[in-house]
Amino acid sequence: MKPVPGAGGVVFDPAGRVLLIRDRNGFWVFPKGHLDPGETPEQAAIREVWEETGIKAQILAPLGVTRYQNDRGQPREIHWFLMRGEGELRLAGDEGLTGGGFFEVEEALEKLDFPSDKRLLEDALAHPLLRGQDA
Repeated sequence: MKPVPGAGGVVFDPAGRVLLIRDRNGFWVFPKGHLDPGETPEQAAIREVWEETGIKAQILAPLGVTRYQNDRGQPREIHWFLMRGEGELRLAGDEGLTGGGFFEVEEALEKLDFPSDKRLLEDALAHPLLRGQDA
C-alpha cells in the first residue's frame, strides 16, 4: 500500500516561541495534514498552518519525514519543515482541534505528549537557523 503523503511544521513566532495545537484526544501536536492534488509538501505545510491556525508561515528549512500508520492502518508520510510564523492565532474549529498557542520552548517541550514530537522539536532547536547561524 502506498503511503498517504502529508506535511507539517514546527512553527516559531518572531519571538522564538513554538506553536502547538491540542487535538480532540488532548494531545499537544504540531500542525500537520494532507497534501492537496498537485501540491508540494512545502506548499501544503504553509497552507495547513494557515487553515488550522490563521498564522502566515514561512519555511526556513526541511526537518525530515515521519512515517507511521494511522488509526485505519494506512501508511502515512509527513514531511516536516522548520517555519517562522506571524499573525493572530485562531483555530479553524474543526478537525478535532480544541486549543492552541505559542509557548516558550521549555513549556512547549513539557506540553508535548508524543516522544516523536519532542524529538522533532529538539531537532528543530538544534538547527543552525535557530542558533543564528547559516544553514
